[in-house]
Formats: sequence, C-alpha cells, structure tokens
Amino acid sequence: MRLTQDDRGQNFVIRGFDEDHVVVNDQRLEATFLLTPDTLHAEVQVDDLATLAEHGETLLMRDDPEVLIVGTGARTRMGPAALSAALMRRGVGIEYMDTAAALRTYTVLASELRRVSLLVLF
Repeated sequence: MRLTQDDRGQNFVIRGFDEDHVVVNDQRLEATFLLTPDTLHAEVQVDDLATLAEHGETLLMRDDPEVLIVGTGARTRMGPAALSAALMRRGVGIEYMDTAAALRTYTVLASELRRVSLLVLF
C-alpha cells in the first residue's frame, strides 16, 4: 500500500509498506526498526515480543515519546503487561496493533506533530 500526505514539519514519513517491508522517507526497511520523534533506528536487536519484554523500556523511551505504537505483523499480538505498566507509570501510552494499522496510526499522529514512536517487528 502506498501512503501520501503533506509532510511539513516531520522528520520521517511512511511512504509505503507491504508485508515484508516499510518505506520510511526513501529508505526501504525489511527488518525490525524503531522510529522515534528524532531518529530512525534501522538496526534494532528486538525480534519478537519476548525480547521486547527484556529490553523494551530502555529501547522504547529513546527521544521521550508521549505515545508508542508497536506493529506486531499481520495480526495484533499483545505485548508484555509489565512493560505496558512500566510505561504507563512514566505517563507514556503504548498500543499494540497489526503493522498496517500501526503505520496508519503513526502517520496520523506524526502529521499532528505529536511525539510518537513506532516499533515495527518483522
């Protein structure tokens, strides 16, 4: 699917995606990545939700987001409850959704210039 929008003020724009890749700006990403309000981390050492449970809070809090979106693949899978609770205690919301929905949601929130981070698991 191809996404287009007015990208004024945004550092990163989702340009398109398919089940095996996401295009951020002009970069095709085919492995797990983290997109924060300030940085694209194209090489993230998290392959699944179990690994996210171990290293998630430190990873996801990079660049102080106000909300985190996690794309979990073709279908929504819930992440570790302890991680969600830890982030909520810090005042940061976290949502798990299928990757297509995560990308669309990120696009809307980023277009509003919200401090949103996106983790896409491949």
